Amino acid sequence: MARFTLVCLLLGALGAGRAGADQYLLYKEANLAAFYSSRSGGLRSSPETPLSALGFEYFWKAPESTPGQWQASVLDLYLQLAYDPVARRVVLRARDTWLRFEEPRTGAQVRLGHFDLPFGLIPPLALRGQALQPLSELSLGFAQDWGINARSRWGQFEFEAAATLGSGEAPRLRPGAALWTGRLGLPAYRKAQYGISLLRGRPHRPGRERPGPANWRVAVDGVFIYHEPFTSLKGEVDLGAEEGRPAGGLLLGLTQILPADPHWGLEGQMRLWRSGGTRGELVAGLLRSLPGLCTFRFHWRYRSAALGGSGLFAQLYYYGP
Repeated sequence: MARFTLVCLLLGALGAGRAGADQYLLYKEANLAAFYSSRSGGLRSSPETPLSALGFEYFWKAPESTPGQWQASVLDLYLQLAYDPVARRVVLRARDTWLRFEEPRTGAQVRLGHFDLPFGLIPPLALRGQALQPLSELSLGFAQDWGINARSRWGQFEFEAAATLGSGEAPRLRPGAALWTGRLGLPAYRKAQYGISLLRGRPHRPGRERPGPANWRVAVDGVFIYHEPFTSLKGEVDLGAEEGRPAGGLLLGLTQILPADPHWGLEGQMRLWRSGGTRGELVAGLLRSLPGLCTFRFHWRYRSAALGGSGLFAQLYYYGP
């Protein structure tokens, strides 16, 4: 099913490109990520997102739209060939892989495909190669899912809701597995953002044939950008239940681009999730913009034993035409 879905989206992209050849962008990507831990016995390819990978992103936008009519407006096809050090093999990964329809008069939008769940923190910009992962990556095991997504305006707020398969990266139908998510908040281009989110459903858990009891949670999140783009503060609090047990989590993060030399930056994040046991991570590090659209990151990561222990993370990333 995964291959069939990707083939359909690729054919849609090619057809869209022929319809408006002057309205597309093609970017290439290369990511080299390594993790050093004395517990694992040395340096190895990073076992977590972002994996070492080669990829591309094809982005198409309709040249014009007709008010009062629904039509395909944007297609994003972002694929990677990534090395999975746990499985010790190269895998095809679909990242943002979706087709969006919209009605220009009302601004209503509908997306089909693989996209970020409308739950918790929404990044101000969809920056590629990010090494700091959201809280949902820790609590659910994934931050993106396959399904249908709808977005609309309500006054100065944006409302977004999604019905997804609950399978994460692979578009697999599992009996009883599904997720319903929704978020109401200020648009992501505001310097001060906040929102409230709801989640309910049964995500698929690896190694289980059927999902457990329904999960539910409520999240409150906020982002404050000061002296844009130099300082960004973010936070999220989740409360709810996971497989019949009380569950909750917290995320706090800071990114600081140095005004004296914008090629350098500092970033840090804390993630904590408790459901039965406790999993946590504290990250602190630096980033450097290099010539040729490359970025270098170096992190110290203090992690609980359930996440594989602490260590040093390094990343060299390229994304460009």
